[in-house]
Amino acid sequence: MRRSVAHDVVRNPETATTLTMKREAATPADYLTQVPEVQRPLIDVLRSAILSIDPDLEEGVRYGMLDYPGLANLAAQKSYVALYVMPAVLAKFTDRFPGVSCGKSCLRFHRLDQINEAVLVEMLQAVRGARRSDEAG
Repeated sequence: MRRSVAHDVVRNPETATTLTMKREAATPADYLTQVPEVQRPLIDVLRSAILSIDPDLEEGVRYGMLDYPGLANLAAQKSYVALYVMPAVLAKFTDRFPGVSCGKSCLRFHRLDQINEAVLVEMLQAVRGARRSDEAG
């Protein structure tokens, strides 16, 4: 069975815009210009929390999403914004994000009210600590 091209897009009924999942961006600035307006508040809050862990962190684009080396990845998907982190750390925090869909290594946020910034920053600090421990050997 052949899949149609429509599987990569979804209509947002509130704004009558089409949200595309795949982003072709070379820089974070390019990526951010491609994020639909409805998802920008989520991206902005999550991005701010990530950058608060290490203001000197070099933000990039890798695998079609925002990349924060050694810390996290952030992606605007069709109907949610996904935050990808170290699975071992995420497993310890999933119960602290009630109502948020969780995968093995990601949290899927649909609304701003699902983000507990204090818990989010605590989890990101734990990721940073775990990465440093891994690097120290």
